[in-house]
Amino acid sequence: MQDYRVVLITDDAGFARSLKTLWQTERALPPFRTMTTDDLSGLGESPLDVMIVGPVRNKRLPSVLKLVDIGERPVICIVEDSREVKTLKAERPRVLAIPQHEGWIEATLLLTVECLKRLDVTARLRRAEQAAQASSRGAVLGRYMAESRHDLNNSLTSVLGNAELLLLDADQLPESARDQVLTIHEMALHMHQIMQRFSSAETRTLEKASQDETDQLSHNSIPAQ
Repeated sequence: MQDYRVVLITDDAGFARSLKTLWQTERALPPFRTMTTDDLSGLGESPLDVMIVGPVRNKRLPSVLKLVDIGERPVICIVEDSREVKTLKAERPRVLAIPQHEGWIEATLLLTVECLKRLDVTARLRRAEQAAQASSRGAVLGRYMAESRHDLNNSLTSVLGNAELLLLDADQLPESARDQVLTIHEMALHMHQIMQRFSSAETRTLEKASQDETDQLSHNSIPAQ
């Protein structure tokens, strides 16, 4: 996985330690930086990829979110309960909110991992587009997609598998968390369908090339009258 820059903002040292312990059990994850709300100068314009906002001191959450919820980067925010989830989603619909229910630290890790994987797939596709524009677009893009198909399919399988595991216990999740998991699942299925169409198109292209070559050989073998 690419070396993404992840920052955790929290005033709860216990949460930071617990998340770091879980984080270290995952393979190939980049290290993340932990900050408190007392030291956020210059953070807003930093080129960060994923922001995690954990429990912070009273009344500081709105100002922290105003600082970090910019651009297209994912922002994951920990709130106290499902009522705060609804309030937060109404004010900042892009923010991924997780209430402090049973297993909320594990849910934070899982959602962060899936965000990183989505960014990884997006970065691969963006590099493919840039490579296609630099030279013969169709051929370069097709070749890159063919070379990356295995990695992309592995990433999609991981996303789908984790989302489906969460959905098995969907009744125990808050409504907002279920909606987020369903969105992850639906987007992964959509990307899987795109890859399936790409595979079908590639197969048809190879079959046509083979048929054209066969026809040419057959034409050349016909004796002149």
